[in-house]
Amino acid sequence: MKLYFLPIGSYEPHPRLPSDIDTKIAERFAELLAKGTNGELLPSLSYSSSWEWEGSVSLRVETLASVLRDLKNSIEKLGGILVVVNAHGGNVGLLDAIGRQEGFYVINFYKACGLRPGHSGEVECMVAKALGIIEETCERGGKWPEGLVVKPKIELGIYDEMKLDFHEVVESIQRCAFKVVRELTEISKRQTIKDAREV
Repeated sequence: MKLYFLPIGSYEPHPRLPSDIDTKIAERFAELLAKGTNGELLPSLSYSSSWEWEGSVSLRVETLASVLRDLKNSIEKLGGILVVVNAHGGNVGLLDAIGRQEGFYVINFYKACGLRPGHSGEVECMVAKALGIIEETCERGGKWPEGLVVKPKIELGIYDEMKLDFHEVVESIQRCAFKVVRELTEISKRQTIKDAREV
């Protein structure tokens, strides 16, 4: 079965980086996966759930769920499988839950690749540079605000959580893409066999 890759990010303020940097990262990684699996790259969805940042342009949770349900149903009618590629931290739990409910696959880029970025900090910049989105590098950010209670809004700033060099980031992305392509190829084969048995 053919895999259809939907890159999803966010539109939110990133100090020193474009507001749609999460979307651009998801798009570049989804491009690698589409090439590796002979899949189809869908146009990116830049609006999602980023209510945590002042100045973001966001969709309500139920709106995002409806859009993804409709896309999944359309792709199934084409005989395909929807794979959402996410690069916005605020979407992780939400997309996992919607994906389980609606029956599509989700790849959370940073989690899949074992990278812990901050917000507009050094790690996110190195990822964007490794994927050919930006040329410059950024400074390491400060620590994330800590606490046991989730805040409705996070103070806009530059945050980081992990210390890596650029070479380690590039290697992590390459290894990750290889592993994900292999796993998706198996999923596609299993679904094709299952569909053939049901006919």
